[in-house]
Amino acid sequence: MGKRILKTFMNNLGFKLLAVAFAFILWLVVYNLNDPIKTKTFTATVSISGTDSVVDMGKWPEIKDSDKTISFSVSGKRSILQDMDDSDFYASADLSNIKLDEDDSSKAYAKIDIGCSKHKTSITFNGGDRYLEFSVEDYMQKQFEVKVSVNGNVSGDHALGNSPQANPRVVKIGGPKSIVGTIATASATINVDDNTIITDNQISDRGDLVLLDENGDEVDMSKLNVDSQYQSIEVTVDVLNTKKVPVKCDYQGTPSGGKGVLGVDTSIDSVYIKGSAEALNNITSLDIGPIDINGASEDIETTVDLTGYLPEGVSLVDSSDASVDVVVRIESNATANMTLNSSDISYTGLADGQKLTFGVDKTAVVVSGNESDIDRIKDSTLKGTIDVSGLSAGQHTVVVKLDLDDSKFTWGEIKIAVTITDEGQTGGTGATDTVTSETKNSSESTDDPTGNTDTTGTAKTDNTDSTKNDNTDSTNDPESQTDKKNQESDGSNSADSSRTTDTSDN
Repeated sequence: MGKRILKTFMNNLGFKLLAVAFAFILWLVVYNLNDPIKTKTFTATVSISGTDSVVDMGKWPEIKDSDKTISFSVSGKRSILQDMDDSDFYASADLSNIKLDEDDSSKAYAKIDIGCSKHKTSITFNGGDRYLEFSVEDYMQKQFEVKVSVNGNVSGDHALGNSPQANPRVVKIGGPKSIVGTIATASATINVDDNTIITDNQISDRGDLVLLDENGDEVDMSKLNVDSQYQSIEVTVDVLNTKKVPVKCDYQGTPSGGKGVLGVDTSIDSVYIKGSAEALNNITSLDIGPIDINGASEDIETTVDLTGYLPEGVSLVDSSDASVDVVVRIESNATANMTLNSSDISYTGLADGQKLTFGVDKTAVVVSGNESDIDRIKDSTLKGTIDVSGLSAGQHTVVVKLDLDDSKFTWGEIKIAVTITDEGQTGGTGATDTVTSETKNSSESTDDPTGNTDTTGTAKTDNTDSTKNDNTDSTNDPESQTDKKNQESDGSNSADSSRTTDTSDN
């Protein structure tokens, strides 16, 4: 049986082997006709590694995004290629093996490795090796202190502290010299409102790192080497108590000329301050000054910075309140137009047996002094004194000394005409007031406007025959008329002042 099978198999063996080979070839032909070899183009994005190696060389690679996208062709059976797309391929370039261009040192090359995630053995990459071409420039690294800020505020009796803290406080930025060299500041900002969580009297949040150039324009950080720990900055700010306190200002020194101080005015009456509860409890007012007014003749105006008067740990809620305008009001000079009645003029030195007659009933007087002193006397009765010692009978012009403190008041020289006659004689200047030595000795004492007591005697009016005789004499006597004109001219005087007060004759 076995020999028969063997004989059958070996019979015409060559034809049988030829038939098998022909069948196999026929199968291959049919198979390839149904699933032929094809070529297809795919696209992949090149991932970059080994940048640190370039930095170690003192260079920085500048690779454009457009250069990171490459296209390549793959050959394989149609069925295989149809089962693949761009996502099945990857490409990478290791910059640790870069080659600098011999003719242009600003150019470099790195080999691109392309692979696929499936059908690796069923496809063939065409075109040979591929290289990534890019530019390089000098590398620079700088450190920047992070400036932090807080937008918004908290409500109620609280306010944010003035010194928010950054963590980390300093960041290192590396990259091409052309970009790093333009960076001016590094900053981070957080936003707060009434819903922000406060923990242990602090607010803590994270803000993105922002780089700005000297013009305030933001620098593109994607082109820089920034460590991930610096991408986001932790910002912490204290939450403080607030308190409203009055602003008070004091002064030192004495104005010139015995002037007084009318008051001190400040542009801000009160301010809100912030700090710890312990620090605020000890502050009841914000006292500024003293302002030096020694020798001042007019108002003193100055500007004071409140921050210099705040204790450590305390600051203003609103920084715009720091500048305060202060005015120390110095009283100004003033004048009063007053009337000196002849009946209020006392006299001394009238001899026994003589009588005295005034040429006019009243004289206008301008008194100057400080505003407060003028206000005190302007409505009072003006009194004066004359000395007629040694004067013989006849007409005379004498100087009146006012019963005012000449260290506080000034006035022009006051001259009036008087007529002195002996007993039994008549004559005069037409005056209405006549006094005798007996009247002088019996006159009552009178208080002057400054509080001094006048004991010299006040001239009294004598209506017995004097009016008629005096009027007649003053009409016919040229010298009397001349003296009268002189005293009327001298009775009014002026003084420099900033205010004039008119006082009517009572």
